[in-house]
Amino acid sequence: MKSSLRLVNLGFLPRGASAALLFLRVSLGGTMVALHGWEKFIRFPSLAADFPDPLGLGRHITLVTAVAVELFCALLLMAGVLTRLNAAVLLLFLLTIFWKVHGGDFSQPGAELAVVYSFGFGALVLAGGGRFSADEARGPWSLAGLGAAAGLVAGYPLSYFFQSAAYRAVTPLGEYLVGVGTVLRSEVTGNTALFTWASLTLLLALGGFVIGRWMTRRTVAVIAPTTVTDDAAPHSHDL
Repeated sequence: MKSSLRLVNLGFLPRGASAALLFLRVSLGGTMVALHGWEKFIRFPSLAADFPDPLGLGRHITLVTAVAVELFCALLLMAGVLTRLNAAVLLLFLLTIFWKVHGGDFSQPGAELAVVYSFGFGALVLAGGGRFSADEARGPWSLAGLGAAAGLVAGYPLSYFFQSAAYRAVTPLGEYLVGVGTVLRSEVTGNTALFTWASLTLLLALGGFVIGRWMTRRTVAVIAPTTVTDDAAPHSHDL
């Protein structure tokens, strides 16, 4: 009987909580990036004019917040960097959408999806990222993830200063920032923007990894136990 129940309950498959948390992070974070955050990012100028503003912060600020949460927090979540914090931010964001945008009404389009996402992010707040995350790797990998996140945030604005002087003379920085979709699709500016963005992300990730390695080795050296020699060992008559 036990063998039959084990077969029916897929007991022959290996169990792994960390693998399950990895799947949850990648699936939830990946769909958030691909279906929501990236689309808002590349369509920023066209969305800003009529984007919902349920908290009265202003349409541009609300859209920037949505992009930051749905794109950058979700990317960090996928990598397992500050997993519980980013999951909590995403959870709060989606609950705000459910109550303020959809009025807490499940019949509204998109309301149910927001709640289902919330369940997953709530589970990650409680459980963390698991063994296969930058948080658990600590040291090098955690700092590498933070460096990559910094590059993702700062890379595109920095790319403006690598565009040609003629382009910068007629295009202000503000217009460049809000016109990201147009910039990336342009044959004149797209390659420079993408190359600068990717290079800074890779450079900061590598820098974070190197610093993390150095800090880890330094910490291990400090806390390493001192070897007790025979001469230093206490004798019975000293006790």
